[in-house]
Amino acid sequence: MADITIQVPESEYNSILRQAVAVIDKTRNIVAASITSAIGSAHWELGKLLHDKKLENKHGSGVVNRLSMDLKERFPQMGMSARNLWDMKKFYERFCDSDSKLRQAVALLPWGHTLKLMQKFRNDDEAILYYAQETTAKGWSRDLLTNAISMQMHLRKSEPTDNNFALTLPTAQAWCSQSNS
Repeated sequence: MADITIQVPESEYNSILRQAVAVIDKTRNIVAASITSAIGSAHWELGKLLHDKKLENKHGSGVVNRLSMDLKERFPQMGMSARNLWDMKKFYERFCDSDSKLRQAVALLPWGHTLKLMQKFRNDDEAILYYAQETTAKGWSRDLLTNAISMQMHLRKSEPTDNNFALTLPTAQAWCSQSNS
């Protein structure tokens, strides 16, 4: 069989390449969102388990410490420290009776973002919802979230906070700039 090479103008090839990169970037975003959501669900379920078993720091620390050691042995890359398990319990307890819109917004966040918002805003549902929605919409890293919190952006909601990454950077860089966490 003879090798048949079809030549296309450079501009047409660059268009094909941009489209292929966009498909791959879109797929990567979908996969990342799915993973984040699945991890959030696992944290929720573990927090619910600890809550339902009525484990408290004082009386349940031995159980949680042992659970942590056993989980770390089976899943060494998952961050199953006793402290993290207690945080999962707090996560469940904090949001189990919250408005569904808030629960759904927080469910889309990476774990570190959720912990940051819980620590900073405790019972301020409005602020947590604002930052959760902004983080999801704009792909804020934890550092960008921290900066937004320090600037108290939730108090200035009417001011535009959009970035122009997608317009000024190549697609791959715009996605990376927004998704680093």
